[in-house]
Amino acid sequence: MDSENLLSILFVLDSSPQNGASLAFFNSFIEQLTDCMANETALTVFYPEFSDREEHFSLSITQMPKYRRAVTYIPTRLDSFSETYLNEKMDDVFNFILKDDHFDVIHVWSLKNHSFSYPALAKERGIPVVCTIADGFLFSNSIFEKGFAENGEKVRVSNFVNSSVTSFIKRFVTIFKPEHRSYWFENIGRFSRYYNRTSNGDIMSDVFEERTESAAEALSFCDKFILFSELEYNLFYRPLIPENKAVFMEQGTLRELDFWNRPFEIEGAVRFCFMGEILPEEGILELVDAFNILYSEGFRNELHIYGEMHENSNYFIRLKQRVKNPDVFFHGPVQGGRINAALNTADVLIIPAKWFRNDTFLVNNAVNERKALIVSGKNAIAEKVRKSGRGIILDEVTPQTIAEAVSELERNRKRLYYFMRITDDFKAPDISENCSFLTSLYGELAKNDRESDPLLLAKKLNRRRKERQRG
Repeated sequence: MDSENLLSILFVLDSSPQNGASLAFFNSFIEQLTDCMANETALTVFYPEFSDREEHFSLSITQMPKYRRAVTYIPTRLDSFSETYLNEKMDDVFNFILKDDHFDVIHVWSLKNHSFSYPALAKERGIPVVCTIADGFLFSNSIFEKGFAENGEKVRVSNFVNSSVTSFIKRFVTIFKPEHRSYWFENIGRFSRYYNRTSNGDIMSDVFEERTESAAEALSFCDKFILFSELEYNLFYRPLIPENKAVFMEQGTLRELDFWNRPFEIEGAVRFCFMGEILPEEGILELVDAFNILYSEGFRNELHIYGEMHENSNYFIRLKQRVKNPDVFFHGPVQGGRINAALNTADVLIIPAKWFRNDTFLVNNAVNERKALIVSGKNAIAEKVRKSGRGIILDEVTPQTIAEAVSELERNRKRLYYFMRITDDFKAPDISENCSFLTSLYGELAKNDRESDPLLLAKKLNRRRKERQRG
C-alpha cells in the first residue's frame, strides 16, 4: 500500500512497549502488535515515562525505524490524587500531539498514567476513538474497586501523592543517584492492596466517586471498545458500554514451534511454573504454601516462579521466608521475547489469581507450547481453559486446592497428557490476524462523518456547573 494512503493511527499506552512493567505481560503483546501494525499504518505511539530528572510534562518526539514515538515525562508522585485521573498538564501534552498531526483514529490501550479527558479532547477534533479494556484500572481490579471503601477500609494515597517526606527523598535521589528504574512499583505495585493499607493518608470517598464519574464519562466519548473477554464485559462493563460498541478480540501469539506437535512423555517428576506478579492478589502465598504441603507429603515437583523481586523486595522477602520446599526456585521477571523460553522450563503453568485476569496472550502462548494449566475460577482465563479443555480450574484459591490439583497431574499422567495434547483443535489467532482485524476496524471508523458529539456539549455544561459550584 502507498504510504500516503496509509491510515494515521495514534496508540495511547501506559508505558513503553519495550518496558516489562505491565500487568499480565500486556506490554509483550503490545510490542509484537506495534511491530506488525507499523507495516500496515502510519503509526504514532504515545506514552509517559516516570522521571524526576527531565522537565515534567515535556514532550520528546522521535522517528523510530518503524513508527513515530512520542514520550512525555511525568513525576512519580503528583500533588493531588485527582491528578491521577484528571490532569490538565497531560491534557495539554495530548492536545499538542493532536495539533502536530492529522490522525484518522486514536486507539487508547490504557488510560493509566494519563488523563481521563483524552476521549473528549479527541471528540472535539472529530477523531474516532477506540478504547481497549485491558485490565481493571478503570473500575474493577485495582484499589479503586467498589466495596473497598464501602467495607470500612480506606485507601492510602501516599503511593500517588507528594508529601514533604517524598519530596525530600526525591531531591536527594536525584542529586546523588543516577536514574535507572524499572517502574514496576508505579505501574503495578501501588495498585495492590498490600501497598495500600489503612494509614493517616486516607482520602474521602467523594474523590473516588468523582473518579468513577470521570471514568464513565470517558467511556461515553469512545466509538468502539476492544475487550478480551465476554465474561469481563458482562461482569463490569455491560451497564456502561452498549452492545453495538463492544468488540471482542482474543490476543494473538507469534507462531514459532510447530515441531511441538509430536508425541512425548515426561521423564521424572512433573515441573510447574508461575508467571505473573509476586503480590497477594496473584495467589502467590497460597501457591508457596501448597508446595510446602506437597514437600511434606513426599512430592518432589519443582516450582519455577517468574516475577519481579528487586522492585518488589518489600513483599518478596516475606514470601521467601515462608518457603520450606527446596524445589521452589525464583527466577525474576521475564522479558517479553523470552516468555516461551520461560514456559519451557516447566510442564504446567499455574495462574492462581484472586483478582480478575483476562490475559489470553499468556494462556494462548502456554497452550501453543503444549503446557497444561491450573487456573483460578471466575475469570477470563478460566473461561478459556474451560472451553479448550486444557487444564484444571480451581473452585477457590487455597493451599489445599492447589496442592490437590498439582498431585492429581503428577499421579494421573493420562489426564495430564490429554491437557498437553497436540494443538490442532486449539483455535487462537496470531498477531498478524489481530493486526488485520484492527486495521479493518480503523478503516470503517475513519470513513464515518466527523460530526460533533452531542455528549460533548453535555460535558461542557456539566463542567461549567461544577465551576460555578466551586466558585
